[in-house]
Amino acid sequence: MSSQNSQQQQQQRGQQRQQQNAGQSQAQAQAQAQAQSRPAGQFSAQDLNRIVLEYLNKKGYHRTEAMLRAESGRTATQPSKDSPGTAKNGKVPELTTEPPMPGKGAKPVSNPAGYSSGSKRDADGGLVSKQLESMNTPENYIRAFTLLKNWVNTSLEIYQSELRYIMYPIFIYLFLDLVKKDVIVARRFFDKFSGEFKVLHGSEINRLFSVNSVDHIRENEIASAFESNRYRITISRTVFGLLLYFLNENESMGGALVISIFNEHIQPNVVTTLESKDKLSDGIEILTDGEKGKNADLELNSAPVKLGPFPQDEDFVKEVETELKIKDDQEAAAQGVSESNDSGETAKPTLVQEFKKMNNQPVDTESNSKDEKSTERSVGPEGGETPKAEKPVTSDTNKFAEDIIIKQEQQKPVQVEGEIKVTELPGSMESPPREILPLPPKTTYDIKLEIQKVKESRDAIKMDNLQLALPTVCMYTFHNTNRDMTSLEFSDDSRLAAAGFQDSYIKLWSLDGSSLISNKIPSYKRKEMETTDPATSTLIGHSGSVYSTSFSPDSRFLLSGSEDKTVRLWSLDTHTALVSYKGHNHPVWDVKFSPLGHYFATASHDQTARLWSCDHIYPLRIFAGHLSDVDTVSFHPNGCYVFTGSSDKTCRMWDISTGDSVRYFWVHTAPILSTVVTPDGRWLCTGSDDGLINLWDIGTGKRIKQMRGHGKNAVHSLTLNKEGNVLLSGGADHSVRVWDLKKATNEPGLEPEQPFIGHIGDVTASINQDVKDFGRRRTIIPTTDLLSSFYTKQTPVFKVKFTRNNLALSGGPFREV
Repeated sequence: MSSQNSQQQQQQRGQQRQQQNAGQSQAQAQAQAQAQSRPAGQFSAQDLNRIVLEYLNKKGYHRTEAMLRAESGRTATQPSKDSPGTAKNGKVPELTTEPPMPGKGAKPVSNPAGYSSGSKRDADGGLVSKQLESMNTPENYIRAFTLLKNWVNTSLEIYQSELRYIMYPIFIYLFLDLVKKDVIVARRFFDKFSGEFKVLHGSEINRLFSVNSVDHIRENEIASAFESNRYRITISRTVFGLLLYFLNENESMGGALVISIFNEHIQPNVVTTLESKDKLSDGIEILTDGEKGKNADLELNSAPVKLGPFPQDEDFVKEVETELKIKDDQEAAAQGVSESNDSGETAKPTLVQEFKKMNNQPVDTESNSKDEKSTERSVGPEGGETPKAEKPVTSDTNKFAEDIIIKQEQQKPVQVEGEIKVTELPGSMESPPREILPLPPKTTYDIKLEIQKVKESRDAIKMDNLQLALPTVCMYTFHNTNRDMTSLEFSDDSRLAAAGFQDSYIKLWSLDGSSLISNKIPSYKRKEMETTDPATSTLIGHSGSVYSTSFSPDSRFLLSGSEDKTVRLWSLDTHTALVSYKGHNHPVWDVKFSPLGHYFATASHDQTARLWSCDHIYPLRIFAGHLSDVDTVSFHPNGCYVFTGSSDKTCRMWDISTGDSVRYFWVHTAPILSTVVTPDGRWLCTGSDDGLINLWDIGTGKRIKQMRGHGKNAVHSLTLNKEGNVLLSGGADHSVRVWDLKKATNEPGLEPEQPFIGHIGDVTASINQDVKDFGRRRTIIPTTDLLSSFYTKQTPVFKVKFTRNNLALSGGPFREV
C-alpha cells in the first residue's frame, strides 16, 4: 500500500510540474504576442522624457527644459530597503533611536532616488545644489553671454549704446573665469565674441588673445589688472533697472551668472541722467585697497620734479653774449641813435636782452648805455622830448623773466572757491642740475645757431595780447600721395618737410623752393635728384612703413621710426642713413629728438618707450608701465623728462635720470595721439582719438580744463606759440583749430573784444561746417576757448607747428573722395 501511495504522489507531482511549465510557456507566448502587437516607435515614459529633453536642449528651449526636468523629478520614491516606509506597502517601522541600517543615513521620502539627503529645493521643487552646478558649467558661460547679447541687440535703440558699453567688462570677466575652468571652451568663447569689441578695445583684445591658462592671467598685464581690480562703469538708472530685471527674470538661463560677475568684479555708478563727462573716470580702478587706494593718485603725482629750464654751459653763454654784443654794436652803428629817436617808434630790445629773456635771466638795464639813453625819452604831448618815469623797453623785455623769478621765489598755494586749484609743488620750477644730463661740448656751429634763434625770437610776431593779433596759418597740401603718407614733420628752421610713407621710404621737400643738392651728396644720389626735382629727395633704407620722422634741433639730422622695428638716423648733408637703432620688438609708432639734441625717444607697439643717444646703438632707458601701445612721445622743454601717450588712454611723465614714472594723467576716454608742453614747462596738453584736448598742470598732475571742437575726430598734432598762450591743433576733421590756452584758468589773458571772424572762424560757422561735413550726430558744441577754425577741402591735418617767428605751419595729404 505504501508503495502504491508513493507512486501516486510522484505522478501527481509530475502532472503539477507539467502544468506549471505549460503555464510559463503560455505566459511567455502572451508576452511575445503583446510585444509584437505593440506599434513601432512606442517607448517607455523614461525614454520619452529623455528624447524630449534632448530635443528642447537642441532647439535652445532651456527654460522649458529646466521646468520639465523639475517636473519629471517629482516622482514617488522607488521602494528601497533603506526607506523607513513606502507608499506601496504602507508599513511604518517601530520607533527606535537607531537608523534602519547602521552607518547609513535614511533618505527622506520627498527626495528622488539617487540624490543625497543634504540637497535643498527651491519653490519649484528643483534641487538648488544641482542648479548651481549646472549654472557654473563652462557651456553655460557661452549660453549666458549669448542670451545677454541677443537681448541687447533687440532692445530699443535709445538703450543699445549704453548696454553695449556694459557688455565689454562682462565679456572680459566671463572669459577670465572661464579660463580657470576649461581652456578649450574659453578659447571658443573668446573667438566667438571678441570680434564685437575690437573696434573700441582692439589693443586690449589683442593682448588678451594669448591668455590660455591661469599662469597667463598672472603674467599678462591687462588680464592681471582686470583680475585684481574692479571695473567702474557709469550707467543710467533706467538702463540699470532694465538690465537687473532681465537678469533676474532669466536667472536660471544664465542671468544669475552675469549677476555674480557684477557683484564680484564691477562697480556700477548709477546716475539719473548719463552724460559724456560722467564716463571720464570709468574703467579699472587701479588701487582700491584701503587708504592707499584713495591716495594713490596723490602719492604717484607727488614725486618731486624740477620743471625749470636746463642750465646752459657758462662758457657757451659768455661766447654767445660776446657775439651778440658785437651784433648789437653793428646794428647801432648802422641805424644811428638819432634815427631811432626821431622815428617816434619804440626801439627794439637788443640781442643780448632778448637772449637773457629767452633763458629767463634778469636783464641788466645799464649794460648798453647808449641804447638806454635813447629809449628813456619819448615825444611829449607838444612834440618835445619829455623824460619818462617808467621803463618803456626794459619793463617789457624783463616782464617774462621777472614773472618766472617771482614764481620761483614766492610759491604760495592759492585757494579759490569754486575754481580748480592749480599750484606747483614746492620747488617744482627749479632748474635741474646740469650734471644730470651729459651733453657733448658745444661747437662753433652751435653758437651760430643760437645767434640765429635770438634774432628770430626778437623779430617774431608778438602774440601775448590776443586783442591785437591771432596766428597766421600756412597750410601745405601734398598731392598724389595715393593714401600712402603716414606722417609729416617740419624742421625747426622751417626750411624742410619730411614725410613717411607706407612704401618704406621717406621724402624730403624744400619749403622755400631752394635746391637740396650739395657737394656732400654722393654722385649717384645727385644725378637722381637732378633728373627729378632738385627741391625734393627720397631716402630709402627701411623695410616697412615709416610711421614717424623727427628733425634734430640744428636741422642737420633726421630720425625715422618704421614698421620694421628699427629707428634710423639720416644725414641731411649727404641724404644717407648713418645708424640703425635696433631694440624694439614691434613696430615703432613715434620718434622725437630732445630739444637739447643728442638724445631722442621712441614709442612702440611693444608697450614701451625708450630713450636713446645718437652715439649708442642700444637704448639708455626703457620706460615700461603702459598697458597698451605707446602711440606718441615728446620731451619736456628742459630735456629731462619724457611724456608718453598710450592706447590705454593714459599719459605718463618719465624721469630720464631714473627711468621712473613721476606723473600719471588718466581721464581720457580714448587713445592719446598727441602731447605738447608749454614753453615755460608748467602745463601739458594732450589730444586724443575722440577729439578731446585736456590741459594739465604738471606740478600737481591735475587737469585744468578740457577743450572740445574737433567733434569726435582724432587730434593728430598739437603746438604752442612762443608766449605759451595760444594752442594750435590739427585733426582728422580736415581743420586747424586755434585755442586760447589761458581762458577759463586761474591765469586768464587778455581776450579779444570781439569774436574773431576769419576763414570760418566764429563758433557758429564752425558748428555749421561740422554739421555739413560730418552730420549732427558727430558734431559737438565747441568750448568757449576756441578762437577760430580753419578748414581744408579734403586734407586731414597731420602736423601743426609754430616756427620761431610765431608763424604757424600745417600740412597733410590730399584725400580724394
